[in-house]
Amino acid sequence: MEKIIKKYEDLLRIHKALGISIKRYSTAMSKSMDEETQDERRYSLIKRFELTYDLLWKYLREYIIAIQGTTFDSPRQVFKQCLTANLATPEETQQLVDLIESRNLTTHVYDIDLASIVALKISNYYNLIHAIVLRVKPSNIQK
Repeated sequence: MEKIIKKYEDLLRIHKALGISIKRYSTAMSKSMDEETQDERRYSLIKRFELTYDLLWKYLREYIIAIQGTTFDSPRQVFKQCLTANLATPEETQQLVDLIESRNLTTHVYDIDLASIVALKISNYYNLIHAIVLRVKPSNIQK
């Protein structure tokens, strides 16, 4: 149980940092800051998104192991299992699967157009992750 609690706390911490990056990036874009500042904030936002994504799917994997005793090795399997385990709605599950594609695109952050597209989607993912994190707490696991 300590492992799950630690993963949850780490996820909460990086999720909060992601929220800060979203605000900073939005400010940079809305105030037409110089291109270098916009780029730096975009890359910071994308990096925090990557970390949040990694912590999210690994936390959910541990949570599912704890409640069902089954394990899955890929984010796609874990996110689809969230629907089966009633941890996410069908709409949320589809968004989680879409999140995988956006995460895979972040490896191409050198492509400014692609990086900008992903950066715009991240605030929607932030809200999705927030809803799931609030619902899927370690304290909900029956001992």
